[in-house]
Amino acid sequence: MIEITDDDINQIEAELDLTFDQSRRDALKGYDDVQACPGSGKTTMVAAKLLIIAKKWTHSYKGVCVLTHTNVAKNEIISSLQKNPAGYKLLAYPHFIGTIQEFVNKYLSVPLLRSDGIAVNQIDDEACCSTADKFLKNGTRIYLQNRHVESLKSLQYKIENDELKLNVPGFANPSKSDSYRNLEAIKSELVDRGLHYYQEMYVYSEVALDNNPDLIESICLRFPVTFIDEMQDTQKFQDELLNRIFDVERINFQRFGDPDQAIYGESQDGNDTYNNQKLERVVTSHRFTNDIAFLAKNLSLNRIDLSSVHAETEGSRHTIFLVDQETRQSVFESFAAICSDIVPEQCDLPIKAIGAVGKFKENSLTICDYFPNYEGNQTENRFRPSKLIHYLYRAKELAKKENAKSYNLLIEAFVRCGQLSNGAITYLNGKQDKFSKRSLKKLLLERQIKTEFNSILLSLLVNQVSEQLWSQEVSRILDLVGIGTQDHSISDFIEFEAPVEHEEIPVLNNELVFDVNDRNIKIDITTIHSVKGETHAATLVLENKFHNFDAELILEYILGTNVRRPTAARKIKFMKQFYVGFTRPKHLLCLAMDKSRFPEEHIGGCQVAGWNIVDLTV
Repeated sequence: MIEITDDDINQIEAELDLTFDQSRRDALKGYDDVQACPGSGKTTMVAAKLLIIAKKWTHSYKGVCVLTHTNVAKNEIISSLQKNPAGYKLLAYPHFIGTIQEFVNKYLSVPLLRSDGIAVNQIDDEACCSTADKFLKNGTRIYLQNRHVESLKSLQYKIENDELKLNVPGFANPSKSDSYRNLEAIKSELVDRGLHYYQEMYVYSEVALDNNPDLIESICLRFPVTFIDEMQDTQKFQDELLNRIFDVERINFQRFGDPDQAIYGESQDGNDTYNNQKLERVVTSHRFTNDIAFLAKNLSLNRIDLSSVHAETEGSRHTIFLVDQETRQSVFESFAAICSDIVPEQCDLPIKAIGAVGKFKENSLTICDYFPNYEGNQTENRFRPSKLIHYLYRAKELAKKENAKSYNLLIEAFVRCGQLSNGAITYLNGKQDKFSKRSLKKLLLERQIKTEFNSILLSLLVNQVSEQLWSQEVSRILDLVGIGTQDHSISDFIEFEAPVEHEEIPVLNNELVFDVNDRNIKIDITTIHSVKGETHAATLVLENKFHNFDAELILEYILGTNVRRPTAARKIKFMKQFYVGFTRPKHLLCLAMDKSRFPEEHIGGCQVAGWNIVDLTV
């Protein structure tokens, strides 16, 4: 439909002050699926292609569709387009930029439900489970506990033998028991309240397509150009639905991602139509130097020849730390010492230590064995200061690196205001709810005050906060969301307090700070899954155990002694996890593993296969 030429690319290069190599130019000009290596500037490449298309787009009722797997990726693309006047055209009708979930909801499942007279007020697993739990009878609760059913997340409609059926947890077949009837009644209550689970939306979308086959033709006519980003993370059921909706013979359809980074939770199945296919490749990274690329490419499942635009670091210090039970916890200090030497002082990227398993397990090896205080799934709400303004000071620090965490912390702060005031969220229909992140976000959307709310938060974040500005802006927010200030506890909580110069910012439980040569080296400790898409100054990967010790199982690849593509499922899983970990750092990559599982012939040596070897057990 729209041809992209070398002249178009030359023009966008000049506008954005970029240079695209031949592999990126091929991706921009064509519609073949692309595997973009870590740090390849995939978002920049997608945004550049969209800007070229936007300049040529003339249709009033047909649009470009851009689907992503996460809100983070969606917002990155939107942010890139907002920086260019041509990009604004794609941010409104008839175009669509959003997550796969948002697309399915908007064009398939929600219209189907509402056409059948079924309300859709909230699509959220947590809201469904918490509401359902309120209606559980004691007998049903005991029944489910005896069958080791921990939540009602599976109380969902599913398609079975081409029919829509309700899955009732704890029951393999329909039953006349009181517990079964209670669970059926709970599901009816959820539906009556307009509460639905995320995955049910995909089920309803299949029903919509079955009931109206013309929907596929309508969608293809509406979106003749469609892109999917983060395709490697798309689950099997999402992939199957997308392949059903978008007829690649009729539209321009292109997918971007990196199958080598496709890591999933235990209950998730990855897609086959992208992750297991031969793809066009962009193999040059802008993130790290060639010495890190040399180490990381050994973990590429698809055996891509990963390289970098940056030359190798002279005298690189990428290190394998050999530890044992007594020395595991000392690895962070040793890592911090190398970071002090290697990471430039002006670098504001985070330094992280990551492992595959965050939850403590007996007779295993998890992050907790290196850092006993580690708390999985930790959020900023563990930071509980005595004053509202302390949340702001903390958020200002977070905003330098992680905008999403900064915003979520301020949401948590005003939720706490509501809780302290003993107030309640009041929706437009008169119903009330307790203050929570979920209910506050719902209120902002329902009352269409999210933009005003966010602009006030932004004002507080970017401006120097005086007592007058603080009082003014906090009052505006509290009035917006209906929080009273009469109670003594809330009035004390929101009063102004100037920051103390050189005040130590409270450290989260999953952080360590070392003073090395008069320099603070802060190490964030988290899971490999949580750092996908991130760039670090330095990364320490911790050997963990899931059935097998992960570093030991793939050590032949880490050391480059095996270049054959593995076939064993667990080895593939570990390789992808380590590839994600190995491709995060800009300056320094390290690994900690047990000395007893390291090859004896290399123990006592200083270097092997591009790694420095440091034995912490001696």
